[in-house]
Amino acid sequence: MNISKCVQDISTLTELKRIANPYVIDYRGLTEEEIKAALIKTAPQYYYESNVQAALKKITLHANRNIRIIGPQLLQHVVLQRDECISPKRSTDEDIIKWEQAIVDRSNEDLLKKSSERTRDLEFMKFVLEAAWDHNDDLSVDEKNLIEKIRERILITPTELRIIEAQLGKFPKVANEIHTRQEIEEVRRELQANGLLFAIRDNDGTDFDVIPSEVAEAISKVLGVEMRDYGYSELLKYKAVRSKNYIKAALDKVGIKTEKNPSLEDLSTIALEQLSPRVLLGGTSPRDGLPMGTMNKWCGDLSLNVSGTKNELIERIIGFYNDLHEKSDEGADEREVLLKYFEDLACRNIKGLRSQQLIEKDIEIERKFENVTNYIFEKMLGHKPLKLVGTNHADGALSHKDRIIYWDNKSKENPVNLKDHIRQFDGYIKQSEKDVSGFLVIAPNFTPESSLVAMQYQVENGTMISMITATELKTLAESWAAKKDAGAFPLGYLLQSGRFNPALVAAII
Repeated sequence: MNISKCVQDISTLTELKRIANPYVIDYRGLTEEEIKAALIKTAPQYYYESNVQAALKKITLHANRNIRIIGPQLLQHVVLQRDECISPKRSTDEDIIKWEQAIVDRSNEDLLKKSSERTRDLEFMKFVLEAAWDHNDDLSVDEKNLIEKIRERILITPTELRIIEAQLGKFPKVANEIHTRQEIEEVRRELQANGLLFAIRDNDGTDFDVIPSEVAEAISKVLGVEMRDYGYSELLKYKAVRSKNYIKAALDKVGIKTEKNPSLEDLSTIALEQLSPRVLLGGTSPRDGLPMGTMNKWCGDLSLNVSGTKNELIERIIGFYNDLHEKSDEGADEREVLLKYFEDLACRNIKGLRSQQLIEKDIEIERKFENVTNYIFEKMLGHKPLKLVGTNHADGALSHKDRIIYWDNKSKENPVNLKDHIRQFDGYIKQSEKDVSGFLVIAPNFTPESSLVAMQYQVENGTMISMITATELKTLAESWAAKKDAGAFPLGYLLQSGRFNPALVAAII
């Protein structure tokens, strides 16, 4: 959608004036139609490269840290990645929130993994950040600028920098607090006021964030974005480049360090962030990169013209993948089917589960009980469980601000007696590198004395143990998921010492 079309569909007069602000002179004294005409007339100013570069610099080095964090992400990794660079505002907000939560989750997972072959560079980056944050609740523009220069010099990825900040409890905000929709809206207005983002509304009254095609091209050029992430990720799946050795060699040639034995997934992620797709395909010299024969075959596989120079073949391949429209590859989720039988899994209703052909062996019950619990937290309550390594750990973990919430499933035919498991749970809590907000126990039911055990544990150790039945968790999740635009469930409501009381949550569902 070009600027002329965008201008005709701008949502409100307020947004029209805000977008006109950078380049339309005396817009305050103009009528709505006059502002639109002036915007179209001054359109080249919005995509003039030096203007775009200055506007982007203003955002990335803004005095307000919220704008520095959300602004570039919203532009480059949300709206610019969408088909036609158009994103429903609500989806934009959700993507920003999910991205921030994913960084916090990664920071916790990385702590739990305790492994990295790039320790020296990452620890130095952590030292720099600790020094910058020392005795402050924010980073100055100068500190931000210096940190970015250091990051680029030692080839730390932007994601790695954010993960380290989150490990320090400083990302997205202090204590790993996630930005609110209102804070995202304030950043959106700042982007509009700098001519980088437009706002339109369709006939159904749905509001959209949009980067006009001319502006999107200029932003991509300034930022060095050669293709959209979706297209690049699909390109990386082609057999000619889907190789650990090939990607690692390409990264080595441009000085990007990797672990000694990285996974293909990790290498692909680093390539997406730091490696030009043209370098991946063509290397750093005329004789480098994929052989001509391989690229000829690749173009043939894509029904593209197979003749031409090496650079022409590369441009065709990149153009093909960059034009791909993103599609969902989510298939049927077995866990959604099993949700109906969540209570049967909890109380080990073997006869009923077998009659429905949901299990073949009794041992499957525990695993499927845990899988459905993961589904409830991720798909219904909006919190993706962390990946836990090894075997000696709780059944699941969730990020809770700058802390962790653990949970354990107990599939039993009789009510669970907390006293029988308290030593096991205590071990999980005390081996955690991060502070534990609380520990959830999910079971079919609990003995009356279990609440006393939970209270005693909290008094002696300072950590709440909350006991919730499968029925209570399922009912809560279904009620929450039924709410329109509910977002992520506030996990603090689950942290109730002893038995979970649904009445304490009733007000929010």
